[in-house]
Amino acid sequence: MFLNDLKREFYDVLLNNRVLLLVGFDVDALCACKILQCLLQCDNVLYTLVPVAGKSDLEEAFREHGDQVKYVVMLNCGATIDVVEFLQPTEETVFFIADSHRPIDVYNIYSEEQVKLLMKPGDEEIPAFEDIFRDDDSEDELLEDETGENRSRITEQILEKRRERRLWEEKRYKIMFDYTQFSFFGQATALLMYELAWKLSRDTNELLWWGIVGLTDQLQNNKIEQNKYVFEAGSLQGHVSRHNHSNETEETIGSVNCMKITFDKELQLALYRHWSLIESLRNTAYTACRFKLWTLRGQKKLHEFLAELGLPIVQCKQKFSAMDMHLRTNVKTWIEDMSEKYGLEKIVYGSFISHYGFQHKYCATDVVFAVGALLQAIDNEKTPADKFLDALNALSWSNINMLQKGIEKVKSLLVAIFTQVQSFLHMNHVISAGPFLYAVVQEGTVDIRHFSYPANLLMLAHFLLSAHVASSKSRRARNLPLVLTSPLVEKPSYCLVVGIPPISEESPKNFFGKAFEQAGEKTNTFISQHVWDPAVIEIKSDDRTKFFDSLISLLS
Repeated sequence: MFLNDLKREFYDVLLNNRVLLLVGFDVDALCACKILQCLLQCDNVLYTLVPVAGKSDLEEAFREHGDQVKYVVMLNCGATIDVVEFLQPTEETVFFIADSHRPIDVYNIYSEEQVKLLMKPGDEEIPAFEDIFRDDDSEDELLEDETGENRSRITEQILEKRRERRLWEEKRYKIMFDYTQFSFFGQATALLMYELAWKLSRDTNELLWWGIVGLTDQLQNNKIEQNKYVFEAGSLQGHVSRHNHSNETEETIGSVNCMKITFDKELQLALYRHWSLIESLRNTAYTACRFKLWTLRGQKKLHEFLAELGLPIVQCKQKFSAMDMHLRTNVKTWIEDMSEKYGLEKIVYGSFISHYGFQHKYCATDVVFAVGALLQAIDNEKTPADKFLDALNALSWSNINMLQKGIEKVKSLLVAIFTQVQSFLHMNHVISAGPFLYAVVQEGTVDIRHFSYPANLLMLAHFLLSAHVASSKSRRARNLPLVLTSPLVEKPSYCLVVGIPPISEESPKNFFGKAFEQAGEKTNTFISQHVWDPAVIEIKSDDRTKFFDSLISLLS
């Protein structure tokens, strides 16, 4: 059931009660968690926080903590499954779900008592109750009063009811297939939590920043269209102006220990303020694909571009903060002025930038990269829960060192992704299977541990598909989706499989979740849709060939 008044129907209900807080493994979920934590702490509400990367984690967390609480809050998890059926809670348990994953399970939508949905219904057409739920009269009831003279009439009624039910079930199957065939994302959960804080008159600059980072996570990871980002960013600019408007006296007094947020034109270059300009240009998917930097000709063109900007290579190879002040100040304007000539029309976009006192400036994209890298860090000594807490702590300005660690980690990840893309293209390992492209990260690859994590493999997939389209002579390449698979280091006999839509699709709606499910059923292959994104699965490495054959047959 969708809630209309978050304050009265959700937040006020939690007051004076212990709460179980279950949080998904993505940056948006962490930002939403930080905002809600602040609100709960203000009202001294006791809560238990448990990260849940997937369905098995959810089951374990609820089994361990569910009997201690009446109210369970789920952030970016749970909306796409029937939580009551899956968790089998007591009748008193109430689930409050704020999840950007779509489509929402219909049982959650039509559960009146136990499931409360905090997010608003989106553009998707939710099936009508009567089209998917039906309470039939039992055939036994018709037969109770059966006598010799009306036996024929009763039999006809039963046959008619069976025919009606069969037609209704066929219609229901089609409606449900149409509703569930695409997976996509709704509004960022962090924005939903910030809206709640605003309605409670408790919104601060820090809470606003977390809302901004949650939205940027969706843009950065190809979860929403550019126009949706622009719309949401436009509404946030009003809050930014409200919180960051001050006169000169206040600014002078508070500049050392105040956080400032601005909205400005930003370069679509990964971590360029914390890296060298040339490394950032090389390891950003957008610029790498425009210049084709995996080729010698592309590298020569990049040097020509920098020369035309008036940027010496020596300056570009050192850390951005160490460049000459004149170059550093003007580089954004110069690149924008030269963008059309080199086909870099989208190199500049509107983004939010924050800085705390005299610390380095951080673009919202930098924070998304860094926090995401901490979540998916390669560290055998740390459990997933430890990584989750590191990432959560990195969102606080009081823990800026943790954010810096994340930035260093993501640099090595971006280099590994570029190297892998370069290897795929040089070896011609992106294969056309007819209805889609596919590629396999080979066993023994140097940086293979990076690609055992879903978010990292998805980043590689998006970069690889863009690079393949940029270098391919086939016009058809733009219209083909990509399936990418990588061995799982932690599970030697299993591999991770991800599917992404084609470049030509403006909408990031993804049909691979349903396609994977059907291909698995057709071949009796066990597929584990462990994480909350249905287009990310685990299968046995031995089943990969027959699974791909089934997928080709299904999508042809």
